[in-house]
Amino acid sequence: MNIQRGKRLLTLVVAAVALPLSVPAVAAAATGPIDLGLLPGDERTDVIAVGDRGQLVGESCSTEPHTHWCTAVRWDRSGKISVLPSLGGSGLGSPKAINGSGVAVGNSLDYGLSNRAVRWAPDGAVTELPALPGGRTWEARGISDLGVIVGSGTDATGKERGLRWDPSGEVTMLAAPPVAGSYSASAISRDGRFIGGRLYGDDGSIRVLRWDASGAVTMLGTATEASWFGGLNASGEIVGRTTINDRYAAVKWTTDGRMIELGWTNSYATDVYKINGSGVSVGMGYVDSPNGSLSVPVRWAADGTMTLLATVGTGGNAMDIDGRGRVVGIAGNAALWDANGVRTDLGTLPGGGYSRAELIGLDGTIAGGAVAADGNWHAVYWPAR
Repeated sequence: MNIQRGKRLLTLVVAAVALPLSVPAVAAAATGPIDLGLLPGDERTDVIAVGDRGQLVGESCSTEPHTHWCTAVRWDRSGKISVLPSLGGSGLGSPKAINGSGVAVGNSLDYGLSNRAVRWAPDGAVTELPALPGGRTWEARGISDLGVIVGSGTDATGKERGLRWDPSGEVTMLAAPPVAGSYSASAISRDGRFIGGRLYGDDGSIRVLRWDASGAVTMLGTATEASWFGGLNASGEIVGRTTINDRYAAVKWTTDGRMIELGWTNSYATDVYKINGSGVSVGMGYVDSPNGSLSVPVRWAADGTMTLLATVGTGGNAMDIDGRGRVVGIAGNAALWDANGVRTDLGTLPGGGYSRAELIGLDGTIAGGAVAADGNWHAVYWPAR
């Protein structure tokens, strides 16, 4: 078992930074987003995950006071919405991930309003995934292309534990880190070799966890620097956020456990959300104090060197990146950047205003949300390009 201990066994590599003199060009505006609609009686929809062939899964929610119930839904390639079945007919649930075969996983509430991990087949059929013996609540958060599912659930003592379900649905508890506490799995690589998650230690520490193909767990971060998981790739590289000198900093943990601080222009906060197979990651940073400044979308090369993707003052985040280096996010409104950093404005809904691009699929389908003419937040998508 490869477990890293101590206050500073991880090597911190700080990348050199310099504020670019210019930012990449802006292309002509693209065709605006397609509204994915709502279930009858609901006011808000959100896309949560995109499949390899443009399948979309997410939630349709009521925003009435004291309810905020959400129904798990999926959209086909034409944008038609349908309900993903729930357990016990409650109608409540949320998908968290979808794999290349169109199998989605997440959670469903039974009539007792208890969380249950579920798997939805491509035809929408729902299957409850088993819990640990004595467990009361559990949910699935990631799925590999081979159908291995990861997530979390309580054990008989009520402590949260990281879980793994094999393709047949058999559940096992992921190896516990050496520091006692509650831990969970947040994501699994497409090939299933690596699992990423987090630990809330009984000693007060917050750390990132990585499990390898053998099931061995590695703790990333230290007891004195709270760290949060952001994303991982098939090489086992993980990006996330940690505290360095009392500020939030975007970092990458390499396959061998070294920590690289992703470059930035100053001592203000940065955050990173996704990493692709080439080790390129995306996120945001503040040029001025986070209390009085707009954030700036950022792309970091594999070595941690940064590129600003929009003019300072535009405001925005870079939220996802695909294997070809295309980035989606926000620069005033929804935006797409090509591998050279040229930005395309993705437009807004008719009669609406603000839009946001959040996800990009393997085939180039982009998904996000926008304010519609009715003033509510609607899930939207842009067809593969």
